[in-house]
Amino acid sequence: LVDLAGHTAHNRLPLFSWRPAPVQATWLGFFASTGVPEIDFVIADETGVPAAHTKNFSEAVRYLPDTRLCFTAPGSDSDIQPGPLPALANGHVTFGCFQNMTKLNDGVLALWGKVFSALPDAKLRLQSKQMGDAALRGEMRDRLARHGIDPSRVMLTGPSSRSVYLAAHQEVDVMLDSFPYGGGTTTCESLWMGVPTITLAGDTMLSRQGASLLTCAGLADWVAGSEENYVERVQAHCADLPRLAALRDGLRAQVLASPLFDAPRFAGHLQDLLQSLWQERGAPGGPMDQRASASASRSGGPGIDASS
Repeated sequence: LVDLAGHTAHNRLPLFSWRPAPVQATWLGFFASTGVPEIDFVIADETGVPAAHTKNFSEAVRYLPDTRLCFTAPGSDSDIQPGPLPALANGHVTFGCFQNMTKLNDGVLALWGKVFSALPDAKLRLQSKQMGDAALRGEMRDRLARHGIDPSRVMLTGPSSRSVYLAAHQEVDVMLDSFPYGGGTTTCESLWMGVPTITLAGDTMLSRQGASLLTCAGLADWVAGSEENYVERVQAHCADLPRLAALRDGLRAQVLASPLFDAPRFAGHLQDLLQSLWQERGAPGGPMDQRASASASRSGGPGIDASS
């Protein structure tokens, strides 16, 4: 039995405490330990949960070989192309963030302020559902200004159709990830549209999601290990526009060929892992079978000679 919700709304964690299945695991929908003793395993990948971090889980950590999740490329919008690197025509780099604005805490904006201080000609495009509200746009401009980002350098864009949303990536050179709650679907969509994301790897599964996605896509050099390194990596990547343009030209093909976008490969690995969890814990002779046998022995259950 696999939990997909963790401690999010409308979860069914109390059910797991009754152990309705001999093997119970948690995966995908929650980014930390459930703390439920009856959940045996958490399914992760080694970038998201390095060996040194497994002590933070009540569950035993078991790894998928490439990534804990995968992404299917847009089908109906496949004719939308990444286009050339905007900076080549604009003469400046345009950063973007298309995530839910609730992820942009003051720590994120403060770090972005350092990025914009280091790149005084850069622009920023923020796009989300919240930016369709005039009051929230005003609040965001004020917050950006407090962290040294002149609102005149920022474009705030509200919700749009999916095709328009994807096409908006054609105007962005580099995505800036938030932390500790980074992008997931938006990061994958950006990669498909030829736009790399700079991310900050933290010390939790949640704060390492960007690192997991980018490493799987072959972009480990876009993963920063500290706030200072975040700024340094942004500067380094943006200082070499020909290299950034070449990356953009080939990035869609690169990620489509990666495990991150390979659903059949992922499904096979997940199937193999679930089978191994059963063999480890639930199969005849495994811990759950031994526990059931011991319980039957104590109660004089079927197959047990209680007089012996």
